[in-house]
Amino acid sequence: MEKTPNYTDKKQRSIFEFVIVIVIVVIMMTLLIDVFFSQQTKVTNTAFNNLSQNFTTKVNVVHGQWLMDKQPNVVVLNRLNSSEKAIIDVNKKGWVDNEHASLACQKIWQQVLAMPLQVVKSKVIAIEIQNNANKIGRLCRYSIANGQYFDYRSDTGKVKLVD
Repeated sequence: MEKTPNYTDKKQRSIFEFVIVIVIVVIMMTLLIDVFFSQQTKVTNTAFNNLSQNFTTKVNVVHGQWLMDKQPNVVVLNRLNSSEKAIIDVNKKGWVDNEHASLACQKIWQQVLAMPLQVVKSKVIAIEIQNNANKIGRLCRYSIANGQYFDYRSDTGKVKLVD
């Protein structure tokens, strides 16, 4: 005859089943967290790539407007779906620039994109790279924490993305 399990046997089996369930849940959570963070990095990179393309487009729009307006010191653009006008400083070659010595690259970002220095939840760092070869304009580097960046040269209007 088989023995019927007593209370102690049932309790030990319940604790063992509980531990197994906890281990399975921990493994699944670990996998989920790993997938989440890898996707978040991809989303940030894609958003930053799109921002650099938007930056390039807007710089070219400003330059085109500068040429059509007979080369003024500032370019005035109408904002979409708004009566507001954006006033954008340009240099003598018609590329977006700023005369301020300090925080010029941050101000260029604000003029071009009209948004905070941020992509998804990552801060964008704007620095001016001093270069003796670049005497006419400035070289601004916009980068995020993972090392991805794009450069903007105000003497040529070129935007170069580096992954």
